[in-house]
Amino acid sequence: MKNYIYYILFSVVVFLSGCEDLDLTPDSASSSGNFYSNQAELEIALNSLYEKKLFKIDDDTWTDDHWNRGSGTNAITNGTINSETSFPRNYWDHLYEGIARANTLLKNMESAGNNTEQSILNRIEAEARVLRAYYYSVLITHFGNVVFTTEILTLEESLGVQRTDKNNIKQFIYDELDQMAPLLPIEFSDSELMRVTRGFALGIKTRLALYMKDFSIARDAAEEVMNLGVYDLFEDYHSLFQKANTRDNEIIFSTPQSVEFGVTNNDDVGTFTRGHITRNSGGWGSQIPTWSMMDVYECIDGLTIDKSPLYDPHDPFASRDPRLTASIVEFGTSHLGFDYQPHPDSTEVWSDKLAARVSNKDTRTNAAFASYTGLVWHKWVEQDWADNQDSDNARIVLRYADILLMYAEAKIELNEIDISVLDAINSVRARAYGVDFNDTGNYPAVTTLDQAALRGILRRERRVELVHEGLRYMDLIRWDLANKALNTTIVGLPNPANQDRSQWPFTDAALPEIDENGIVTHNAVLAAGGARVLATFTFDVNKQNLWPIPAADRLLNENLTQNPGY
Repeated sequence: MKNYIYYILFSVVVFLSGCEDLDLTPDSASSSGNFYSNQAELEIALNSLYEKKLFKIDDDTWTDDHWNRGSGTNAITNGTINSETSFPRNYWDHLYEGIARANTLLKNMESAGNNTEQSILNRIEAEARVLRAYYYSVLITHFGNVVFTTEILTLEESLGVQRTDKNNIKQFIYDELDQMAPLLPIEFSDSELMRVTRGFALGIKTRLALYMKDFSIARDAAEEVMNLGVYDLFEDYHSLFQKANTRDNEIIFSTPQSVEFGVTNNDDVGTFTRGHITRNSGGWGSQIPTWSMMDVYECIDGLTIDKSPLYDPHDPFASRDPRLTASIVEFGTSHLGFDYQPHPDSTEVWSDKLAARVSNKDTRTNAAFASYTGLVWHKWVEQDWADNQDSDNARIVLRYADILLMYAEAKIELNEIDISVLDAINSVRARAYGVDFNDTGNYPAVTTLDQAALRGILRRERRVELVHEGLRYMDLIRWDLANKALNTTIVGLPNPANQDRSQWPFTDAALPEIDENGIVTHNAVLAAGGARVLATFTFDVNKQNLWPIPAADRLLNENLTQNPGY
């Protein structure tokens, strides 16, 4: 793992800084006639396509799952996104940089034809073309019609390009993935950890087809991945996201990270890691799950908490889907060396790390900025996050559970509901309970064949299975649910002085409202005094389903049109 990361990072540095005659900016991408002369140089150029910034994982703070106390809202959730907003521009610039690199490699790789085996050339070409297709897939799902080219553009040419219909680009992506997938290995060896494989190519095709509502294509591509026979569900849901299991065969593709080499989740001031860990362990408790996220986990009878007799708002972690405590830290349990207890009267807690009772910085009685929802993330977080104030878990781009759920969704939307749909959903659900999916007496197996009911079950299942993996935002967009999910209020605990201790942590006077798609609202809870408003989200469905084309590019090129509403 360490050697692989070093090789990738070294190759990227050499390629970006050592080839002075290469201009790989999105605007010009001039080619070099002398760099791509042998296999080693081709591999270096190929490795530049694996740079971390080229794999776009959407921010969960753009959704109803995750809230950042530091910012409150952002350009998505306060409806202020415009053509000068930074993150659309970053997506646009980075992805076109990747496309320019791929185009340059593909147009020049024939220079190494005389001294490189054809099988190696085929594999390098396949990887580059599949990665370029991936970059384009992210662009069209976020921006709609975008600039499309497979050529190396001069600066003058780049200033005259126009947007291409996304459906034409979509077909190009499908064709590229179909042609290149057979040239890719089904799996790489440990020494070739996490390069794109046949499963990645077919999986990205599945995801794009689902986003574009090409359900037959999504079904077939997902089934091809399933039939490869190399992927399976890891036995323990929580452990899957720990560094030790980066190589597990559930993960189809991830981007490696390393504290040693400075490739981590953190920015320069370490806000990501410290935002996710508790205040007792040295963090801020500012990047936190929402009540909406917690409330969507079903009880062990398969019913949502507004319908299940098992749900107790005073013991909200009991009798719930095990993925709840795998994703959100249960009150009163040990976490990062300290008992986690946000109760307003728990001014001291036991520390396993210090073998003593200590002042509790995770209750707002002692620390005004402790988690406003009372919740902190368990998923992804490891002890070394607190020990090092940094984190370098691999960033998962695609895993097998997602393939199973995408297959089930495509079949549901086609109304081709059969046992394979139930098996796909139940396999994912049973894994959470630690049992075989045939052991239906020990988990709430899905049995209905009704299309509408299954659609709702599938959407709730995706939310709890894939939480905090950057997929919720596009799920809301493609399901046309952002207008409801993101026009809402984010709620949290009442201030300690106003917290009715008999109603800890949640009131029994009213329950959240959970609709058939797993969208949660708290109007009744607010009316009963069981919560306070932390933030109000605003989403403009008339424009926000697509992002704006960056203003800087349109200033340089008057041929670039803008998306509606911007």
